[in-house]
Amino acid sequence: MTSKLRLSHAAGTLIVSSVTTFLLPLDYTVASVALRDIHRDFPVGFSDQQWVINGYTMAFAALLMAGGGLADLLGRRKVFLSGLALFTAASLLAGLAPAMLWLNLGRVAQGIGAAGMFSSSLALLVQEFTGPRRAHAFAVFGVASGLGASLGPFIGGLAVDLGGWRWAFLLNVPFGIAMLVLGLMRTRDSHDPQATRLDLKGLVLFSGAVLLTVHALVTAPQTGWTSPTTLATLAAAAVLTLVFVPVELRQPYPLIDLRLFTDRTFLGASLAPLVLSIAFWGLFLYTPLYFQGVLGYSPLQAGMAMLPFAVPLFGAGPLGARLAHRISSRALLGTGQLLVAAGATLLACAPLHGDWTSYAIGGLVSGLGTGLINGEMSNVALSIVPAARSGMASGINSTMRIVGMNAGFGGIGAVLAMAVTDDLTARTNRLHGLHHNLHTLATDVATGNLNGTAATVPATLREGFRTAAAHAFATGMRSAFTVGACVALLGAATSFTLIRPPETDTTWEPGDTPQPAETALSGIPTPGR
Repeated sequence: MTSKLRLSHAAGTLIVSSVTTFLLPLDYTVASVALRDIHRDFPVGFSDQQWVINGYTMAFAALLMAGGGLADLLGRRKVFLSGLALFTAASLLAGLAPAMLWLNLGRVAQGIGAAGMFSSSLALLVQEFTGPRRAHAFAVFGVASGLGASLGPFIGGLAVDLGGWRWAFLLNVPFGIAMLVLGLMRTRDSHDPQATRLDLKGLVLFSGAVLLTVHALVTAPQTGWTSPTTLATLAAAAVLTLVFVPVELRQPYPLIDLRLFTDRTFLGASLAPLVLSIAFWGLFLYTPLYFQGVLGYSPLQAGMAMLPFAVPLFGAGPLGARLAHRISSRALLGTGQLLVAAGATLLACAPLHGDWTSYAIGGLVSGLGTGLINGEMSNVALSIVPAARSGMASGINSTMRIVGMNAGFGGIGAVLAMAVTDDLTARTNRLHGLHHNLHTLATDVATGNLNGTAATVPATLREGFRTAAAHAFATGMRSAFTVGACVALLGAATSFTLIRPPETDTTWEPGDTPQPAETALSGIPTPGR
């Protein structure tokens, strides 16, 4: 009877964690598809529109570690369900917003709720699953997370086409309510008995550093990477980070125990989600712009064209869980990133003006690599840390994913914009009579708005400019894919170098003295490995 009850709680926890994890990255990508329709109802400036995405992203990233610390202190179930309730209510507010201000407030509140959910969901799984069952549970979790991000353009396009932009947010509400009820019935609470207070100094410093970093990453494509605003924001983030390190080293119960990063395996497993978010998700967010801007696809058609990226995630996650018990974590994580690099290389070699089929094979290979390791990255990192501090480890892992996604969005966007500017400048110099600011035109083209940008040039030059812009955007995407392949290759080399085979069955404990890199604890005590 006890076994059945335990299995029931485990199954309920897995369902709740997976469904809610599907919704969180979905809300990151789904909003980008709805922006054009939102602008029709709320005709505000571009910066106000961008807060529909940035408000959610920045609140989400900045408060992930706070959610992990609170989960260890107050209880993982309490923090998770509180975050879920806030996320659901905020989704309703965003969907019914009477003005842009209320929509943006709803998005910020969604991000706060998402941070509480995502930072504690992995800890809930650690509590309920051990051994081979944990690897499979994390694989399901990874599939859900990957599908939420990859199906965002398709689901967003479908919702916008069928019911309008409000349904891009309202679709969260019924799922949120259902998962809240199931979570109340079938999840169990846990906390760290050694946690007596929250590290407020560390929380303020770290959240501030992440907030400033993400703000710089998401606004630099508009303000410029070398603008005083961007440089000052990054400098402020660096100062907070430098202050954060000695503060944490003096804390008896720190928000982030920095000694963990002396463990090569933990460091390698923590860098993997950062790399994957840049190399795969950074590229993924820009590819629909090619389908819409260059090929003229509707939002729904562009979302369907992205399915080759998403399809492998269905089967690759369970396959990765099986492989995790047959090969080392180093081999699995390194191979997954090599596949992402191979897929990005195939995408870079696609014809400049090819249709969606030209991107299908590269998308399938990249999606396969991502699906294989999306869950195992978290499993490796959390297996090194005792279950009592799983909230902290979950927060670190989640923060790496979200910061990496923003770094990919900003960094890949910068590469795309520079390549578009160079190519467009060379081609439009041949269009006599075009006196527009080419930098402004290139920036607009890099957002995928080729037709809208072409409409701003003289009618006699419009057709020639449209052709030049399409070629420039395709050239920019080729450069972006090349950078993504290089980042994934670097990540694979890092995983092969840092992650070590399980030579001991020792796990880091609070209060342990850090060891030199050569002798630091690096075993991955994953049962069944």
